[in-house]
Amino acid sequence: MAGIGSAERYLKIQKRGRQAKESKTCRPQERCVVACYLYRRSFAPKSSRLGTIRREMRSRNSFKHAAQLLCEAESLLIVPHLHPDGDALGSALGLYHALRQMGKGVVEVVSHDSVPEIYRFLPDWEKIHLEHPQQTTYDLAVVVDQSQLSRAGRHEALVRAARRILQIDHHVPLEPFADVRLVDTSAAATAELVYRLLRAMRLRVTPEVATCLLTGIVTDTFSFKFPNTTPRTLRIAAALQQAGADLSFISEQVFETRSFSAVKLLGLALASLQRTPDGKIAWITIPRSAFEAAHAHEEETEGIVNFVRSVRGVEVAMMLRESPNHKIRVSLRSRGKVNVAQLAQKFGGGGHENAAGCTLETSLAEAEAILVQEAQRWMESST
Repeated sequence: MAGIGSAERYLKIQKRGRQAKESKTCRPQERCVVACYLYRRSFAPKSSRLGTIRREMRSRNSFKHAAQLLCEAESLLIVPHLHPDGDALGSALGLYHALRQMGKGVVEVVSHDSVPEIYRFLPDWEKIHLEHPQQTTYDLAVVVDQSQLSRAGRHEALVRAARRILQIDHHVPLEPFADVRLVDTSAAATAELVYRLLRAMRLRVTPEVATCLLTGIVTDTFSFKFPNTTPRTLRIAAALQQAGADLSFISEQVFETRSFSAVKLLGLALASLQRTPDGKIAWITIPRSAFEAAHAHEEETEGIVNFVRSVRGVEVAMMLRESPNHKIRVSLRSRGKVNVAQLAQKFGGGGHENAAGCTLETSLAEAEAILVQEAQRWMESST
């Protein structure tokens, strides 16, 4: 990657950064210059850093290169994944607000699917467009919370047309598609990585940014209940609260507020609850007829699988729902060290240890039989 460009150009940027910093009258369009200058300084070679372990240096270089791309670009496209969840949306919108305060000329957020109703409290959620914007080429496309570019849906071609691509993600990489990959599978959420990147660039975390990023963390940790919650996760969440995010409000919106149709759909889904004889695997099915009876949309299945996971003795919870194109979308959840991402990968899916998913192109009844049988076989072989 060319990075920040020639040595002469970098020296000019350093000089402008010093001048803007020392003048203390930094104009909006100069903020990215100052951020880039300060960030490069924070990575200047020092004798005390010579013994830094190789893994940490690789991580630092990823942040450095990501910062360079954000500083250089004047037109940016941000793309969350298909069927966006709170982490994808929170990361995308948090980055959007941060880039706007840097004085960037063009910042667009596009999504293949609409924003689910439970996330429409996020600041400027309506800025997320479903259709292609008028601009067709961007300096930088930022792909958040996705390990393969096909997850960008109909916006994949627009991402590929960008001059540079930055990937920010916490999933196990499945496809190398980006010029710079800021990927850390130890992060509980992609929003963690966005926060660390913004702080490393010395950018102010506004209440809007904090609300978006904390929503991402709360969603992917299931309100800090999943084992992926680390001390670092909690420290970042505390910092976001201090920056103005309201944890109580976010939790209420994400976990405790549902539309009438969503609650009706929940009832129909739970009525289909089944489990294996040993009680370790439980599942529900949601056919198209249930959506029609409840007058509900597919996005209103968000969180239903967690009710299955809450059943005493259940180690693997599954929700199978029939999509409008009649493909079967599967959500998987688990307890403790049971890695459902491995089960999802058997069907071309993926995810995290305790939360994963996949899609099957078959009937709902056949998908149910295949998944239950494979889950039982997989559980037996992994014990």
